[in-house]
Amino acid sequence: MRALLSLVLHQATTSRLSLGRGAGAQLRCVTSRMVAEFPHGQDLTEQFELYAAPDRADAVLPAGAAPRMLGQRKARGEVHRDGDWHRSVHVWLADNQGRLLLQQRSMEKDTNPGCWDVSCAGHITAGDDSLETAQRELEEEIGVKVELQALREAWLCTLPSQDVGNTEKHGSYICREFQDVYLLRSSSLTLDELTLGTGEVSAVKWLPGEEVLVAWKTADATYVRRDPHYQQVIADALKNDRQHKLG
Repeated sequence: MRALLSLVLHQATTSRLSLGRGAGAQLRCVTSRMVAEFPHGQDLTEQFELYAAPDRADAVLPAGAAPRMLGQRKARGEVHRDGDWHRSVHVWLADNQGRLLLQQRSMEKDTNPGCWDVSCAGHITAGDDSLETAQRELEEEIGVKVELQALREAWLCTLPSQDVGNTEKHGSYICREFQDVYLLRSSSLTLDELTLGTGEVSAVKWLPGEEVLVAWKTADATYVRRDPHYQQVIADALKNDRQHKLG
């Protein structure tokens, strides 16, 4: 993992999530209650930049390559209706034990409600950049503040992803994204320090990276599906971190 840092946690002034712990107890999962308030559901009018389709949809973009902008913008609802390529961020948090922080998506989410997913993620709105979006999503979804430089050092890759499905609210969708994947490591982050965004996250938990990879490979329905090339990126990052520790 490329960035080792101390995360500055957002201290909410009201209704902060906190769980008591006995001596030596290990927190594995924490559920949100009355916490940070953010708008529920998707804003179908939110504008996204459009991008040209990748040469390959099943492989990480080559080093130095970037998605090619088309100079067009469309509303979120139209983008997911038409299957246009757009951009998003995926930020993973990990600890010194090789565990990954997973969030359980709120039941109010339009897609994959109640499923376990990346620590935090979000679409990049037209006019915004990847780093600022990653920074904002971390604070909105789990109450973590991180400097832009730490995120810059934590970037792993950009990869294409495609998903097709149906939602109760908006019907069928085709989601084609270029996902900027980040991996941050903290030696001190604990679950009871997190502030979960209402309407965004139902719970969070630490899980060994190997167990996350197994869940993906076995198509565990309680986890958001990830493509093989995405799985490989995370597997390689975890492997590289272990090698660094052994060295």
